[in-house]
Amino acid sequence: MKLPGFLIIGAMKSGTTTLYRDLIANPLVFMPQDKEPGNLNTDEVLTDAGRARYAALFASMREGQVGGEASTSYTKLPEIGGVAGRALKVLGPGLRLVYILREPVARAVSHHAHELSAQISREPDFNVAVRRDPAILDYSRYAMQAAPWVDAFGRESLLMLRFESLTRDRRATVERVSAHIGVPARTDVIDEGAVYNKTDERVLNTGLVAAVARTAAYRRLVRPLLSAGVRDRVRKAILPRAKATQISPTPETVEWMLGQLAPDAEALAGLLGESGPVWDPARVRQKFQAAS
Repeated sequence: MKLPGFLIIGAMKSGTTTLYRDLIANPLVFMPQDKEPGNLNTDEVLTDAGRARYAALFASMREGQVGGEASTSYTKLPEIGGVAGRALKVLGPGLRLVYILREPVARAVSHHAHELSAQISREPDFNVAVRRDPAILDYSRYAMQAAPWVDAFGRESLLMLRFESLTRDRRATVERVSAHIGVPARTDVIDEGAVYNKTDERVLNTGLVAAVARTAAYRRLVRPLLSAGVRDRVRKAILPRAKATQISPTPETVEWMLGQLAPDAEALAGLLGESGPVWDPARVRQKFQAAS
């Protein structure tokens, strides 16, 4: 039974899709065509049938390839719990983990914009939404989210990257990830001009196109013949763009968020072995003062 040897576990809106695309460009890496399978989210994966469904995602993995998957739902406590324990039972203690961290206020703002564009949230004012929806802050509590994974697999199994480093130097980041998962890097195949899953470039997969895309015939016969790039171009050509209009956080909201996240930020610095703040609060304030 073929199963993944590594997971990209998050965080949401922190560049996981770009990293996923950069990794699958390497012929020595296998990842399912559908990012975010989320099979480890429930105990169903612990059953024989559930494990078989998970393994089916990797059925076409070739000899010599390293398999992995990317599901940001694996760091969405407290809504989705027990994932690290299931991963240990299903995938074993040798699993390698990758967690991308983004400056937490910026990640939260992008999270809200994503939910607006996907019509998950109906509240356009970020300052209201962040106080109403605990998940917007919780998914930026990186130490809290990482803790079960460290407990289950040990700190050395978890590579913690910064989104800012990924956007600044994708090739160097992919080299680090490749070394961590045990595969030679192929940075020559990375398209550094392409950035994936940006909220302002998302399309709405609705109507007849969505219905066709969900059919077994399309997924089994047509989709495997189309590269991810071809599918992107087709979707952008025929589907409507998502709307991502939102209200940016006020300085008061930024200050409140920094206060709420301060204990986790301190724990994260310890986890990363850093003596100072992982992100400079003064720079965060300055960035959003300029945007407001």
